[in-house]
Amino acid sequence: MNKKVQLLKEPAMERIKGIVVPTDWDSNGNVISLAIATGDEQEYLIENHQQIANLWTLLRQEVIVMGSIKSRKKHMIIKVAKIQRGEMNNSY
Repeated sequence: MNKKVQLLKEPAMERIKGIVVPTDWDSNGNVISLAIATGDEQEYLIENHQQIANLWTLLRQEVIVMGSIKSRKKHMIIKVAKIQRGEMNNSY
């Protein structure tokens, strides 16, 4: 029996630099959604913000993020694989 195996292609990892910003709040004013705002005014919603333990401590901090990016309707979404505090400059 000859079965074809379909391999799922892993999304490419990309690197972005920006600031962790809140994007949504609950009725008590607590932040419930985060994004990375980049220098070119692009905003990447963080898909897996609940799984990143130190992300809340990086709120309003400059960061470098590695992850897979996808576009959904009018939003860019990043699934973070790695995040670190970083200084903003013009070079990677």
